[in-house]
Amino acid sequence: MRFLITAQDTAGSVTLNRESVPAALKKAGELISDGCWDVEIATPDGTVYRPAQFDELKERVSA
Repeated sequence: MRFLITAQDTAGSVTLNRESVPAALKKAGELISDGCWDVEIATPDGTVYRPAQFDELKERVSA
């Protein structure tokens, strides 16, 4: 499965991919810590999660 992480920083936009929810959440957290904004994780089915919904994404996988 492929999870896309997108974010904005002072240089523009960045899009990264990770193979699992834990890896996507880790990278998204790192981007936020680095000062990026508009951080989102898109799941393979097209659902987009913003930081306030990251716990929901984590629960969705462990359910």
